Amino acid sequence: MNSKSLLGISLLLGASFIWGVAYIPTRYLGEQNVSPFLELLIRYTIPFVIFGSIYFKKIVKTPLHIIKNCVLTGIVLFLAIVTSIYGIRMVQFGSMGLLLLSLQVIFVPIYFTIFKKQKLSLILSIAIILSFTGTIILTGATNTSLNLGALLCFLASLGYTLYIILCSKILTTDVEPTILQFYQSATFIVLCLPIVLWNNSSLQMINWSNPNLYYAFLFIGVCAGTLGYQFFFYGQKMASPITTSLILSTQIVFSAIADVLIFQIQLTNTQLLAYTCITIAVFLVPFQKKAKS
Repeated sequence: MNSKSLLGISLLLGASFIWGVAYIPTRYLGEQNVSPFLELLIRYTIPFVIFGSIYFKKIVKTPLHIIKNCVLTGIVLFLAIVTSIYGIRMVQFGSMGLLLLSLQVIFVPIYFTIFKKQKLSLILSIAIILSFTGTIILTGATNTSLNLGALLCFLASLGYTLYIILCSKILTTDVEPTILQFYQSATFIVLCLPIVLWNNSSLQMINWSNPNLYYAFLFIGVCAGTLGYQFFFYGQKMASPITTSLILSTQIVFSAIADVLIFQIQLTNTQLLAYTCITIAVFLVPFQKKAKS
């Protein structure tokens, strides 16, 4: 594997680390009565302002067809996130919900194998199986009854799969990540702001004098909403969508590490085994040979 691919993997790991750690402030905001749509509005408003200020001249010169593609990715991501939020609320996150939300690690390779006629290398195939096996072990009892929540989690996984594919297609046409992120963020603002204003009664339930609230807002906006996506976009320019979906599965590993370090949570042997499988899967990626078409 060449140095460019290794850099792409490193950037994707950086994005996974940031997004994994971001589960902590996201959980905190939920405990502070911050609605998911307000959290999303803040997460994407900050990069919108940052990139809009720095790259204004370049942004206004963006061709219309590129804007349409960027907006489409934003819509797909918005629908995936919203369906995952409401799906998780209806199922136990540690079981069927997490398993269904992790299906893109399987769906992305299936898409490229069937529709793009790409043959997976043996090492990459083993890595994908290991990663998904780790998720199955982590979920434990997967006999949770199928319901609306499970269906929403399944649809969210399809949405994340489509998002990875669309981003790869856009970024391989030399569209700059800053442009993609600006219009993606603008799409979220347009979709979230009316919902937040319509449900403005929920804003009154928030303790706005709490300083920790603003620290959480800054982290999800600057780190998760801005840096995370920049790492993700630049990483995906250098790595294949299949590798991308595999690397992103490490978010739950980084989230667990953050819980252990910050909250001193003790992991069970089953959890350790699951996270080990996912970690080994990622370490195998640099050793893969290029897939044959």
